[in-house]
Amino acid sequence: MHALWTAASGMEALKTKIDVIANNLSNTQTHGFKKTETEFTDLLYQYYRKPGSLGTLDNPSGIGFGLGARVAGTNIRHSQGSLQVTENNLDWAIDGTGFFAVLDPNTGERLFTRKGLFKLNNNGQVVNADGYVLDPAINIPPGTTAYHIGQDGAVWANQPGTGLLTEIGRITLSRFPNPAGLEARGNSLYSETSSSGNPEDGQAGQNGFGNVIGRALEQSNVQIVAEMVDLITTQKAFDTNSKVINVADKMMDTANNISR
Repeated sequence: MHALWTAASGMEALKTKIDVIANNLSNTQTHGFKKTETEFTDLLYQYYRKPGSLGTLDNPSGIGFGLGARVAGTNIRHSQGSLQVTENNLDWAIDGTGFFAVLDPNTGERLFTRKGLFKLNNNGQVVNADGYVLDPAINIPPGTTAYHIGQDGAVWANQPGTGLLTEIGRITLSRFPNPAGLEARGNSLYSETSSSGNPEDGQAGQNGFGNVIGRALEQSNVQIVAEMVDLITTQKAFDTNSKVINVADKMMDTANNISR
């Protein structure tokens, strides 16, 4: 009886979806986090009689059944999260398309993030929470009393002794032909893959790139209510598949006891 294996494949696929939902819900307060969605596909079909012509006979529908479901992929949704206003000059959010680029100090690899929670290291360089330097690098001069960032990514600093605002650097944003193909590396970081395509760098606010908003952070794009509804429906589907296994087991038991 194929129903046993078919229902088991459905339970296995739904278990993966529960894991994905759990990760989404656990990151509702993670700045710059992007939710993941699970995609399913059906397995091969077994036919006792295939549809179509068979010799002189025409079989319009055939006789067959599917063998279950499996996870086809997990897709990261890079939709815009809401912006939260803060009081920190180094909290930067992207309103629109684009990623901040940072450099892994261990490998020199260029990584990408929507989490604009930046800090200064002991050299005055702008870094993320893990110490990865922003690329291109922005250095805040010693003794600077005030600085801010414009929507075009230009960073302005109040020079000591003059009180004049001077542009000390400019942030460039990166985008990809297929951002869903990026590899999630944890810590709100992504790396390019052959599926994502090569990064295209550009100035904020131009040629389709988003604006940089100072003193703001992008919130997670996870919608708690939607995730909870999805969690309930997934649980019900899981329970239904388990009932199919129980029914199939009882049918087999009945068939085995017919001669008794």
